[in-house]
Amino acid sequence: MTLSIVARDEQSGAFGACGCTDIAGYGSIVPHVSLRGSVATQAYVNVDNGLRIMELLDAGTPATAAGDAIILRDDGRDMRQLLAIGAQDDHFAWSGEQNIPWKGHLVRGDHVVGANCMKSECVLTAISEAYDAASGEEFTLRLIFAIQAGEAAGGHVETVEVTDDATGSMRVMPTKDVFGKSMSAAVMVASHQPEIWCNLQVHAHPNAICELSQVFRDVQDSANRVATFYKGVIWIKPN
Repeated sequence: MTLSIVARDEQSGAFGACGCTDIAGYGSIVPHVSLRGSVATQAYVNVDNGLRIMELLDAGTPATAAGDAIILRDDGRDMRQLLAIGAQDDHFAWSGEQNIPWKGHLVRGDHVVGANCMKSECVLTAISEAYDAASGEEFTLRLIFAIQAGEAAGGHVETVEVTDDATGSMRVMPTKDVFGKSMSAAVMVASHQPEIWCNLQVHAHPNAICELSQVFRDVQDSANRVATFYKGVIWIKPN
């Protein structure tokens, strides 16, 4: 199970990606961001797809063209899920037919949502609606709230089909027996005014996406205290 949102903050021009999954390492392999756009590469992850799209975005290629070019080169594209957003009205979304169902994506003006191994498509709607409803929140926290809403709306399926190594036949197994009982989550934001809480990860936690919002608050509190102590001397330079 993986849920992701890639988004553009219309007010600041920042780009962000956030999501969670029921294996370790979401933040290490899925999200990619820069001041030109954001990408999530998930399902049967191909990290190179995310890196190559970011290279094209940073070179000025629209997300739509970059996504098309990269996914067409990938022989495993039917197993991939790939989301990207660039400037206004510039989006890309791909959900390969071999993704674990339910799988799919939703494209909106300032965000793209994708999920796989879900109970239903209502998860996508919940993420999108929560993102819109949280427009007054700090951008990083807004992304986290959106994914939390998706997890609450449906979560992952309870069982999946796997191939029996001995017989080659398909059998149904509990999802937690296949993927484990721990989750991971992350949020990553590229901003013209970056903060320490713009890049946060939670690993090996039973409810990583809920924990991520608490980590956000703890990190923000710590950063504000440090800024007060050092009287603003510490400065994070944008890329």
